[in-house]
Amino acid sequence: MTRTILRSTVIKAPVETVFTFLSDPTNWMTAFPGDSDVTNLDIKPDGVGTSARWSAKAWGIPMHVTHEYREVMPNKRIVSKASVGPVITFSLEPLNGSGTELAVESALEIDAPLVRVPAQALFARLTEDDIQGMVANVKSLLETGKKTVPHASEAKFSQTLAWSDSVTIAAPLEDVFELVKDPRVWLGPDVQISDLVTTPEGVGTTFQASWKVLGIPLKTTHEYTEYVPKSHFTSKAALGPVFRVEVAPGDGGTRLSIRSDTVPRNMAEAAVDALIIKMSERGQADQLAGIKAKAEHRTGGL
Repeated sequence: MTRTILRSTVIKAPVETVFTFLSDPTNWMTAFPGDSDVTNLDIKPDGVGTSARWSAKAWGIPMHVTHEYREVMPNKRIVSKASVGPVITFSLEPLNGSGTELAVESALEIDAPLVRVPAQALFARLTEDDIQGMVANVKSLLETGKKTVPHASEAKFSQTLAWSDSVTIAAPLEDVFELVKDPRVWLGPDVQISDLVTTPEGVGTTFQASWKVLGIPLKTTHEYTEYVPKSHFTSKAALGPVFRVEVAPGDGGTRLSIRSDTVPRNMAEAAVDALIIKMSERGQADQLAGIKAKAEHRTGGL
């Protein structure tokens, strides 16, 4: 999936002046709202291969990325590719009266789920406000020498971080559901369950889940917010994701699917959550394999 943001403006300066300004990546990198540093600047004679390292902080998290100019058409177009993050394209059109129309496109490839490279969660911070601020600042710097949008946006992170997987089990659907409705089963052996309180209807079942990440103990309360016997249930964590566990007929047995969805409140949480999901991928696959083995052992298969 590609996330594309396009913003444009009219600058009261000749196209040659705007192009010269953008030919030095320091100028547009520091035009982003907020404070940033540009190092390792290497400007090539024909533009292609020009590179620089951009460093900034978002919600207190240091971010570093190197941009390299992949395409340069004098007074027309510059395409800059980030080592991690978006491709930014600057397109220039001369206007009557010695003005310039500048269009800036930011295209970011986002994996689904957003966890292949956890840093993608950080660079998704290049929101509409950030790009709009950069474009406004380029215009203002060229026309007045000052930024018009000095401060970085503290917009919330809106991208859902998701994980999902499934497995086919050679066991009756009813038996699989009876097994996995127990949080000690679907959350796996690495999560300790305590204070489990079940309800006859399923909805309202609560428990405490405890686990460790990089040796750091974590704990949260879960509650079953949706429960349909022999079909699915949803478990909402007080801090963290919403889980959906579902069973359905499949390939002569039962298809068990588990999905988790997390919407971080900000980029700091996004970075941590994405990293945790990535680190947990192998364990999640082993968890499903364990459930399959347990269910098939109980029923003797089909």
